[in-house]
Amino acid sequence: MIPAAAQVNESGIYIDPRPGTRDWRTDLNVNANQVESIITNFGAIGKGNESINQAGVWPKGTGHGHLHQMSGLVGARVNVNGEPTVIISDGYSDANSGPLAETDGQVEWKFQPKPGYLDRTIDNPEIANSLNPASWPDTWPGKDSQWDGKWNGFFGLNQFNADQEVYYVVDDWTNREFPFYPFGSDEPQKRGLGVQIDVRLFQWAQALAKDILFMQYEVSNVGNVTYTERLDQNPIFFGGYTDTNPSGSGATDDAAAFSRAQDLVYAWSFSGRGLWSQFREIPPGYVGWKFLESPSISDDGIDNDEDGLVDESRDNPAGALIFGPCGVYGEPTEHWEGDEDCDWNPLLDDKGTDGIGPDEEGYPGPDADGTEGNGRPDQGEPNFGRLDKDESDQVGLTSFYAPLFGIVDIKDEPAMWARMQPGFFDVPQQSVNQIWIFASGPFRLQPNRTERFSTSFLWGANEDALFRTAQVAQRIYDADYRFARPPRQPRLEAIPGDGKVTLVWDDLAELSRDPIYGRDFEGYRIIKSTDPQFRDAQDITDAFGNAVYKKAIAQFDRVNGLTGPHPLQFGEEIGLPNGVHFYMGDDTGLRHTYVDEDVVNGRTYYYAVLAYDAGYDLDFFERGISELPDLFPISPSESPASITLTNGVITRFDANTAAATPNPPPSDVTPGRLLTEALGAVPHTAGTATGTVRAFAITDNLLKDATYRITFGTEPLQSSVEYATATFTVEDDAGRVVADAVPVPQTNDGLQRLTWTHELPTEGLILQFENQMPSESYTQLNSGWTDESATNLRATVEATASFTFPDPPIWPINAVIEMGDGTTVLDSSFFSLTGNRKEPTYFRVYELETGAPLDFVFSEPRATRNGLIDTTETIQLVFLNAPGDTRYTPAWTIRFDRPLDANGTPLPAEQVVLPREGDRFVLRSRVPFGTRDVYTFTSTATKPLENPGEDLLARIRVVPNPYVVANTAEMRPFLSGRGERKIYFRNLPDSCRIRLYTASGVFIRELYGENGIAVWDLQTKDGLEASFGLYFYHVEAEGIGEAVGKFAIVN
Repeated sequence: MIPAAAQVNESGIYIDPRPGTRDWRTDLNVNANQVESIITNFGAIGKGNESINQAGVWPKGTGHGHLHQMSGLVGARVNVNGEPTVIISDGYSDANSGPLAETDGQVEWKFQPKPGYLDRTIDNPEIANSLNPASWPDTWPGKDSQWDGKWNGFFGLNQFNADQEVYYVVDDWTNREFPFYPFGSDEPQKRGLGVQIDVRLFQWAQALAKDILFMQYEVSNVGNVTYTERLDQNPIFFGGYTDTNPSGSGATDDAAAFSRAQDLVYAWSFSGRGLWSQFREIPPGYVGWKFLESPSISDDGIDNDEDGLVDESRDNPAGALIFGPCGVYGEPTEHWEGDEDCDWNPLLDDKGTDGIGPDEEGYPGPDADGTEGNGRPDQGEPNFGRLDKDESDQVGLTSFYAPLFGIVDIKDEPAMWARMQPGFFDVPQQSVNQIWIFASGPFRLQPNRTERFSTSFLWGANEDALFRTAQVAQRIYDADYRFARPPRQPRLEAIPGDGKVTLVWDDLAELSRDPIYGRDFEGYRIIKSTDPQFRDAQDITDAFGNAVYKKAIAQFDRVNGLTGPHPLQFGEEIGLPNGVHFYMGDDTGLRHTYVDEDVVNGRTYYYAVLAYDAGYDLDFFERGISELPDLFPISPSESPASITLTNGVITRFDANTAAATPNPPPSDVTPGRLLTEALGAVPHTAGTATGTVRAFAITDNLLKDATYRITFGTEPLQSSVEYATATFTVEDDAGRVVADAVPVPQTNDGLQRLTWTHELPTEGLILQFENQMPSESYTQLNSGWTDESATNLRATVEATASFTFPDPPIWPINAVIEMGDGTTVLDSSFFSLTGNRKEPTYFRVYELETGAPLDFVFSEPRATRNGLIDTTETIQLVFLNAPGDTRYTPAWTIRFDRPLDANGTPLPAEQVVLPREGDRFVLRSRVPFGTRDVYTFTSTATKPLENPGEDLLARIRVVPNPYVVANTAEMRPFLSGRGERKIYFRNLPDSCRIRLYTASGVFIRELYGENGIAVWDLQTKDGLEASFGLYFYHVEAEGIGEAVGKFAIVN
């Protein structure tokens, strides 16, 4: 029976008492890497005839479906009224096994999804997945309120280790084909084998994992029947039934093979030719299914998986702390009994049962059950139990058969059972329409226990590539899926304009923290395509000819010295290098906007901004690239980016993707605009800051007639002249405050960020701030005599320590020392820091931007004291640190010495050119935004033209004209058929009506202009396709007039 205590079984799995029901069936298109596929929440990949060429699509976006449908299955032979009877439970739903073939008239004899694991109230419900919070239920079954509104991740509470993770739960209780009652005769409505299966799918966009779809099945026995590994005593198997079509739907040239050593079955096109209508230049791939973790036998005294560990288990508790060998081959060490492979680390892994620690994003606090930091491993923690694959003594692939389609139906239990027996491996007939039947077992599954199966679908361009992908999948799995996490996806907006598209994104990715490598964000790459799945973006291939990455149209990276190719090849960290080194950028500095002017009006463009991290090499800590020392080297990771298409219709954009169609504005309006400088820079109307503020329009139509003033608040640092920017305020010329003392965003260390963006959507504005902080090294490198100065005196600059400030102040100031004619006193200096005595000077010291005089101490030897600058003399910029102070504090010291020759030897005195009238020495610093700074800019709103005339209508253009077969702005056909057809009417007034007629005057369609454009899909008002010929259009624009024109279709 279902355990009463918290309904959690002995393996730590929540047992849901609610029966699965067909009402909760739904699907989802997964596409977080190069594998794209329709999946269901009743155990299947693909939906058979309902998803032609949409299952197992590879590469993503091609429509090259390599699967018709696949379902996992659980099969057992049990005693029914004294007769051995085979029962097979599955989610396969194709025509030969669907409701009409397997039903008692009331319910399907299939897996059914348990209720409550997704949100059915949203439009177009989909399986709960990590990329779409709207798909999550308000409350997760079996979880307390701490999990409400959070992702129920395999790796823990709100843990997003995978780029996409999918979760659902099924049971087989509606499989009522046989009078077998695993829960007892008092619960006759619950049949099947009495199993519950928790299913998770994972995808990673990282180059190593881009061709893999990982799937994990946790099969729990929730009934009363004990299943065993003995063929004569309720034996049970886990396996799959798959209709492959590696050449496309309807192909009859399938070929298949298996590798027992790799626990792999695979298929390919015998002819090497696909039947798909799109991207026919891309040949069919190889597709495989691989067992990564199979059923375990934890008490037979045999090392079934030959890993040196005997009878290891993922269900046992921590046990006692012992000293002994790790498995058979490992060196003796102190470890917990339940951590058989000795890889649980209390410093890194003692996170508690929710799997999230205090250094990770979304940390909700210590575990209520006290497991966090208790010094012993618990289920839910990394590298232990169900999250440690090495703690399972695995059996592997035990059978494979690939008969001709129609020979063995999944509903034919005896025929299926015969092919699932251990050791049944059949070399199939090739170049026919095949199916797969494969299994692992038998294995033991006692009541109240769970067995786990980790599997993967794999793709490759050829057999070698497939086997390499299989190796990669195994090694990723061997690392418990815990390889580096890419940065978060930035939020992208694409703003169309006339002949351009402006991209603006936020800095969310820069706040990312990898659970192993810390804050390792490095930069952004921008990808562009005319295809929503980026098929026409140029591929970057590896040494084996496999496409690994898309070429970027722009790249922006941190200025940290990490430039050019990364030190590691992809795959080098796991011993499988592929010859590709990620290009890390050129120290360009980070940006959050990009204007793409390589566009054609009327054509739709798709963009992705990919955030990437620095990876790691052994010297990254010493070089200041990483904040953490002594980590394992790894190649960079890049955030995923997907645009989901369902039957050729875009149904979802990832946050870091966007589409835009550039076009001219309506002909009867003057577009709003910003009066800014180059690249959106806002004029700096007051103050001394050296940073930049930029303003961009989200869209012209939102702009207002206003002048905006940006000011700043500060917080003091160690001295009175040092400060940090704390807040910014934006108000308009009417005194309306649109952003009031907004705090400067902080890093994870609590430091103010130097670059950030702020959106003002009600104003139609995005502000981008690029602040600067002073440093001694910057001032030393950038200070010096101006080019016009005649002197050759050598000047050195340093920040000066004092008794008050042993850590010298870094005064953010730009100062000028300007020489006079040597006869007129221009300024006066302090003789010392006491400020008691002043001496006249024939030069002056002032602030560069304002001209305000500055206090300084001028040190001259007594013998040459003349108020002029000479060798060995110094000037100190000084300040009073606090009200009432009488002693000055030194900041910058400038020392003047004889210049050096090529050998570093001071020149003789006769070759020294002393400063003359007009010579200027400039001390340059980075100056943060401060209270003196004001940035001002003006925006103008979009306005209708005053008294527009009919001459505006003469600007209307039909594009293309004539229409000949196709339009370059059209999207390529999705799967089959003619695909979309488009004729554009451009330069329209903002609001107008267009009526279309044949040459004989027959009315065929009415269109309405919107935002200066109208699109005709070449369909008549009756839904028929327009024929070739001459057509006329009649435009009516209220308040402007009417116009008539003509165009032709040549088909």
